[in-house]
Amino acid sequence: MGETMNFRKLVLVTGMIPAVLGASVFAACGGDDDDDGGSGGTGTDEKYVASICKAGAEFATAMEKLSKDLASEKDLEKAAEKAAEPFEDFAKAFAKANPPKDLKEWHDDASDALDKAVKGLKDGNFDALGDELMPDPPKDISDRLTKVADKNKDCQDADFTFGG
Repeated sequence: MGETMNFRKLVLVTGMIPAVLGASVFAACGGDDDDDGGSGGTGTDEKYVASICKAGAEFATAMEKLSKDLASEKDLEKAAEKAAEPFEDFAKAFAKANPPKDLKEWHDDASDALDKAVKGLKDGNFDALGDELMPDPPKDISDRLTKVADKNKDCQDADFTFGG
């Protein structure tokens, strides 16, 4: 029975990725065009938001495609392993993001949390995603980034915000 409940959780989460991850993961993911090695804390809000929205949209698309495959998967461990690839791609893009200085510490902590979740998925443990994958960024910063995102077409297309 426990495995069935976990599998239902898997299907629900993969079907609602933007809603489940909107406040936490999308708050600081994506690749940056800057060639500084990433997460240096020197990024601008605009570039950070643009990279977040691009990576977030790619992640949501990958998870949408994968959800069909996951819905027919009977083995929970195999399902978690299959979900690991898009999460890993997302985690890599996240780690490359160059956050604004006032978000660097949170970004680094969130990147570590994503890497841990990816490792758990690769090990066949879907529970590695937890109920809250990462904490929300500080409210004043998420409010500021939301204002930028409201004007970004990719963010509008991905239909998510930076706040909780």
